[in-house]
Amino acid sequence: MRLTLSIPAASVVASLLLLGSAVAHGTVKGSSAAPAKAAAASTNDDTSLLEKHCSSCHAVDQVTAANKNASDWAETMDRMIDHGMQITPEDNKRIQQFLVAHYGAK
Repeated sequence: MRLTLSIPAASVVASLLLLGSAVAHGTVKGSSAAPAKAAAASTNDDTSLLEKHCSSCHAVDQVTAANKNASDWAETMDRMIDHGMQITPEDNKRIQQFLVAHYGAK
C-alpha cells in the first residue's frame, strides 16, 4: 500500500513531527497551558518558515541536524541567500533564532 500526501498535508505532518521532537527533547517548556500554547504556536510558525525557505532544497532534518551556533547559522543563511533563497530580513532572523534555540550547538 502506498500513501500519497499533498504538499500542504506533508507540511502539516512535518510540522507536527518537528514539534513532537521538540516536546520530546524538552525544548518546548511552559508552566501553564496558555504559555505552552503560545510557545507551540510560535514554534509552528517558525517551523513553517523553516519549511518554506529551506525545504525546497534540503530535507528539514538535514538542516536541523547541523547543530550550529548563532554565528554559524547566520553564515549559513547568508550563503543560502547568495545561492538564491528569497527571504525577508525578519523571516531570516526568526529562522536563525529558531534554529539556535532548538537546534543550536551541542
